[in-house]
Amino acid sequence: MRARNVLKCAAWALALSILLASLPLYPFPEAHAAPVPSKLEGFSATVVGDVCNIRSGPDTTYSVIGSVTMGTTLEVLAYENNWAKVRTGSLTGFIAGWLIDVDLGSRGVSARVTATDVNVREGPGTDYRVKSMTGKDKVYPAEVKRGAWVRVTLTAGGSTGWISEGLLRLEFAEPPPPPSDSPGTASPSVPVQGDLVVFPVRDTLTIYANAIAGSAVVARLTRGQSARVMGAEGGYLMVETSGGLRGWVYGPDSKVVSPSDSGLQFIVSQNSWTVGKYPVSTVTATDVNFRGGPGTSYPVIGSLDKGDTLWVLDTSGDWKQVVSPKGQTGWVAGWLTSSTTQGSGTLFTVSARANGGDRTLTITGPFESAVVIPSPDKRSVIVSTSTFFNTSLELPVNAFEFDSVKVATSDVTVRFREKANYDIVEIAPGRVELRFTPVVTSLDVRSSGNTDILTIETVGYAWADVKREGNLVTLFLPGASLANEVPSCSGRSVKNVTVSPRDGGVDVAVLTTGPLAYQIKHTANSIQATFGVSGLVGKKIVVDPGHEANDPGAIGPTGLAERNVNWEMAARLVELLKQAGATAILTRQSLYATSEGPPGFAPIPGQYSHSLSERAAWSQGADLFISIHNNWNYNRSIAGTTLYVCDKNPNAAESRRFASLALSELTLALGTRDMGVRDSNFHVCRESMSPAVLVEVMFLSNPVEESYLRQAQTWDKTAQSLYRAVQRFFGTGTSISVPGI
Repeated sequence: MRARNVLKCAAWALALSILLASLPLYPFPEAHAAPVPSKLEGFSATVVGDVCNIRSGPDTTYSVIGSVTMGTTLEVLAYENNWAKVRTGSLTGFIAGWLIDVDLGSRGVSARVTATDVNVREGPGTDYRVKSMTGKDKVYPAEVKRGAWVRVTLTAGGSTGWISEGLLRLEFAEPPPPPSDSPGTASPSVPVQGDLVVFPVRDTLTIYANAIAGSAVVARLTRGQSARVMGAEGGYLMVETSGGLRGWVYGPDSKVVSPSDSGLQFIVSQNSWTVGKYPVSTVTATDVNFRGGPGTSYPVIGSLDKGDTLWVLDTSGDWKQVVSPKGQTGWVAGWLTSSTTQGSGTLFTVSARANGGDRTLTITGPFESAVVIPSPDKRSVIVSTSTFFNTSLELPVNAFEFDSVKVATSDVTVRFREKANYDIVEIAPGRVELRFTPVVTSLDVRSSGNTDILTIETVGYAWADVKREGNLVTLFLPGASLANEVPSCSGRSVKNVTVSPRDGGVDVAVLTTGPLAYQIKHTANSIQATFGVSGLVGKKIVVDPGHEANDPGAIGPTGLAERNVNWEMAARLVELLKQAGATAILTRQSLYATSEGPPGFAPIPGQYSHSLSERAAWSQGADLFISIHNNWNYNRSIAGTTLYVCDKNPNAAESRRFASLALSELTLALGTRDMGVRDSNFHVCRESMSPAVLVEVMFLSNPVEESYLRQAQTWDKTAQSLYRAVQRFFGTGTSISVPGI
């Protein structure tokens, strides 16, 4: 009996095994992770081209509506046929997919190979050398998508390569996070508590890593989500989500709310900070014209978008005079807005504004009288009124003189970042206005080593517009006045310094022993101008070879990588500078190295966290910063040499002087077309603490210029040309008299 049962079980087992063997290996479809949306909605991207056009449609035939520079972070709204619809700030349009890197890594995206014998290349295109091969169903962590190519991580050691997107399936390695929170999560289900919180004005609100345009994206808030306000820097607010993520949101894109008093309204922008209870209206249409007067015959001064909250100042017929979320005053058609809602409780406004050379603080409300009470150290001022505002709040500002504005009981307290100077413009029932301007209190020249340091002491926030005429350098301080008669002074290189008032401000005239290079530095309650002696000995010059490691930059028609050419030129220039006695520093130490900041460098809150910031950090204490690049354009016939500066930099005037010298030397030696010195917003030019230029030597996209850029002779001539420009900039050397190539 037992033997028969054993035989029966064996027979059943054999039959079952035969049955199972006849079934397909995968009786159900193989389970894959969720695919990545083909249009990449909600992903972020970084601009990799130097200066890239934003167009009105997905093709080069559409008109250019704006431009973005390398390092700018964009929000991807849609992606199709190698064109991305993107948004940055108030600009929405289309950019070519090969000019941006769409961030896949922070979203946990994997790349699954879908074909056999697939090439892995060193760069995003078939012009690049094959690095290795891979096979079907291999899965790699995906880093970025550029055009029709995806960069993947090949090894645990960080080796990367590029694979054609058509040979891959992009999928989430884990269940995908909500697109609105890419790349971080804002934990929307938990309400955020705090004195002030922010919500999105529109569908989403981007939280950036730092308070600088182009910073990396930390997270996004969607409608109904909020974050607590922790601080401010100009037009940006530092926030913290309920999940503990910290970052910065742009004020005009944010709806600021006081949980303890929902009737309060706020405006936070680059030049206006307002809080109060006042009449408001909401824009009900998209792309609404913002005009200079009450009618369509007045010029358009800006645009408004659906959902924007407006502070209503006045009406004229069907038109409303309003203040926009950016702090701009203008007119909007009433039929494109909601009905005006009057504020509840005690109506009042407290508004700090920057207007060119001066700043104003205006307080309005139902008070009969007010008194202005300065603090003894000039670090704050209290405007005490006869009316209780019935609210309590503090709005951080951290821009110009202003640190914060606080409203409590019947008082408005303004705290300053430095000692401030102001005049009472008006103090009357219902209105107080203070005007803030800097006052020059003293001049001093101190000699240190081979330099003279001019210090202009001020009370109040001041900046300098600088012009040079030969040996005379004039610093104009907009809006400034003189506290008293300021005596002249002198040093060794600085022969004489005088100060005099003129319309709109104060001139500080500096006469030097020659056309000396100088640097401008702003500190609390002072402006410093440093003048060095002629010559290169002892000068600190930073040379930045553009692009690095896994970023080859532009690629020529025959595959020449910009990164390699930039390095050859930079290395040669550094050797020439060292031979002349200068301290010359490269921002990376080899062709394939990654740029690193100076020893001890660490980004501070509000600083752009990227290799660009590490490069710019070398400019601390430097006399000159030179970033070497080579250009690219779709039109292969375009050729020539271009120099870029940033007019926002305090040292813009000296940057332009060196750029003009360098352009002259390069075009003469290389025989290239002079394409001019141009203003830009390149990070290394904008954030440099010394005079700074970005050089575009030639166009790699031009076949003739690419052939020149392959030659060591061109690298030598470029280095020699820049070296001669440096000599002339620091008061030595002369230009060559005959062209080279």
